[in-house]
Amino acid sequence: MDKIDTSKYLGIPFKHRGSDWSGVDCYGLPRLFYKTEFGIDVPDYEYDENWCSIGFDWIQKYFKENWIKIDKPERYGGVGFRLPGYKVEHHLGIILHDLDMFLHSPLNKQVCVSKLSHPVWKRSVNSFYHIKGV
Repeated sequence: MDKIDTSKYLGIPFKHRGSDWSGVDCYGLPRLFYKTEFGIDVPDYEYDENWCSIGFDWIQKYFKENWIKIDKPERYGGVGFRLPGYKVEHHLGIILHDLDMFLHSPLNKQVCVSKLSHPVWKRSVNSFYHIKGV
């Protein structure tokens, strides 16, 4: 698979429920990325800002047919995180060409690249995903 220039996503501001160039959240970024880079429509659904505190595993409920759990990261696949104190996976990122790097939209911050090997992220990885069509 050819390397994708993901620099155009860096700096997109955080926007709850956003999924376009004016702003994204951690779910909206994969929606924008997979549509732009692969022509894949990732479905939208209604969720409020506190969905993760009630323990709702929406990836497995809504997207298990298109987001297939795998054992290790793959280029441009998904990565789900469960940080300490949360019952469910509540943050998503996109694995980059370098399998130790991922693109994500942290809460109230701009889209950035982080390392999976960083201690915070390494201990919080919950799942890796193959995205159908990628």
